[in-house]
Amino acid sequence: MLSKTSIVILGMLRKGEMNAYDMLKMIDRMNMKYWFPIGATTLYETCLRLEKKKYIVNTGESDKKAVYKLTEPGLKELKSTICELFERVDFDSVWFCLAVMYSGVLSKKELSREIGIREKILEEYEKGTLENKERLLQYDVSYIEVCAIDRMIQIIRMEKETLERFKEQF
Repeated sequence: MLSKTSIVILGMLRKGEMNAYDMLKMIDRMNMKYWFPIGATTLYETCLRLEKKKYIVNTGESDKKAVYKLTEPGLKELKSTICELFERVDFDSVWFCLAVMYSGVLSKKELSREIGIREKILEEYEKGTLENKERLLQYDVSYIEVCAIDRMIQIIRMEKETLERFKEQF
């Protein structure tokens, strides 16, 4: 599975060729610094790693800066990672944000399938998490002891709402 930074880079390159500086500008325009900050060094190093893996290539279109292009293996790996992210729950919500943000790599049929899988997983997680909270509350615990569970419930519900709104778009 790709790293978060790799997902961002490959996702941006789906739109066309770009150098690392232009990627940083795009990340800035997207205000990612508030939910997933990516520094210049991390971006440049990740580009080099992706190039070694043959997920991107330097087109050589600029003498001064590397201009990167997404390759077929890179597109395949991005698609695989997006599917994998839809099919697992991680309470680091950045993973889900990236899955949704770059889900355009999937066909409508594939995306519909992945949303269905995600909805079933979220239903199961919500049910289990609510049951866990109820068990804890039977022992008359303080809110401090269940606040993390409440956060998980909120994340699950937020993701379910996102999926509903997402489905309306296609």
